[in-house]
Amino acid sequence: MNYNVCVRKSIEYINNNLDKKIGLEDIAGRVFMSKFHFHRIFHAVTGKSVAEYIRERRLEEAAKELVNTDSKIVDIALKYQFSSQESFTKAFKRLYGTPPGKFRKNLNNGIAFMAA
Repeated sequence: MNYNVCVRKSIEYINNNLDKKIGLEDIAGRVFMSKFHFHRIFHAVTGKSVAEYIRERRLEEAAKELVNTDSKIVDIALKYQFSSQESFTKAFKRLYGTPPGKFRKNLNNGIAFMAA
């Protein structure tokens, strides 16, 4: 199987399961590779580790929810598999440069996250 196809299939699986626990072994098994080989291939193709990709995608979806819903920040954090609001806020701030509450209040952020 072509490595690009494997990575594309794994990304599709990840994107469809962002609100569930996703293990490297589970993803690698879906494309019939060992987790070690899959991780090397994924990083070579995407330039990111599997964990980094998953974290960034979860934060992107969380940012969309912050802008498009009135859900509590803690509920969004838990939905996207963060262990606490604090860990979510730390990761969110690292990626977006601002905490989630402030991000939600800044209407300019919504331009990139308008509901489809």
